[in-house]
Parts: sequence; structure tokens; C-alpha cells
Amino acid sequence: MEVGSAETFRDEDVAYANAIWQAGGQAELHVWPGAFHGFDTLAPRAALSQDARAARSRWLRRILTQPDPSSGPAR
Repeated sequence: MEVGSAETFRDEDVAYANAIWQAGGQAELHVWPGAFHGFDTLAPRAALSQDARAARSRWLRRILTQPDPSSGPAR
């Protein structure tokens, strides 16, 4: 989950991540400093946009390479 610090719904996004954690769930939250809604689309070459895309890619790789707990022990 990610949100910019200048995003209109920043506090709601942070509260949602917190609710997931309090319920025992897992969430990854990024609050990008100075960013606004759509920042990475409107300024794709900005360093912050590149950082956000890299963080998303790392998260996706982690999620896709995690072993499936329902498949039993790894062999």
C-alpha cells in the first residue's frame, strides 16, 4: 500500500494499514514524502517516482517468490 504525504486520503490509507496490522494481517505501507495522487504518472522521471516503482517491483518479486504455505514442505 502506498500513498503520498500530500495525498488527500493519506490519513485514511495509513489508518487502513494500521487496522490490517492490528487484526494480525500483513501490510507494507509506503508514505512518499511530498507526493500527491498520481505523482508517478505525472512525473515518471522524477527520482521519487523511480523509487516508488522500484519499491513496487521489489514487493511484487517478494510476493511472487514466497512459497505457498498450503503446498506443504518445500522439497
